[in-house]
Amino acid sequence: MVQFPRRVFQTVLFCFFFIVGTNSCKKDYTSVVPYIVVNMDFNPTNYIELNIPGGSAFFPYAGYGGIIIFKDLVDSDNPFYAYDATCTKEVSSLIRVTANGSGIATCPKCGSQFILFGGNGSPIKGPASEPLKQYRTSFIGGRIGVRN
Repeated sequence: MVQFPRRVFQTVLFCFFFIVGTNSCKKDYTSVVPYIVVNMDFNPTNYIELNIPGGSAFFPYAGYGGIIIFKDLVDSDNPFYAYDATCTKEVSSLIRVTANGSGIATCPKCGSQFILFGGNGSPIKGPASEPLKQYRTSFIGGRIGVRN
């Protein structure tokens, strides 16, 4: 069995933890969509679309280009996702993706499509290559909260 000098072992161990530590401290993904403070709180029973799995509601005066609230098919403590409606290819507050009833949001200008299921907002059809900007949601006491 080969024995490494203690100093070499310590150096390798230090480098390993340094690399792992610096990679785990990376900042969250920064979207191409400009930052706008979002602080919403509402009752989903007032929006019939949010009572149906796969349904969505659009809030035009929140976020950069409006916010799409989507109810996932999974029955969980928080089945709601929130996405900025700004297309990540066009990046204009006036060009908004629209959600259809099948959990897909489509840009009317470039034709990019994004999947809303599972909370990722990833493009499934280009030319957009970045996911929709997503906001944090909470579902407490029968109310949906949406925040940055």
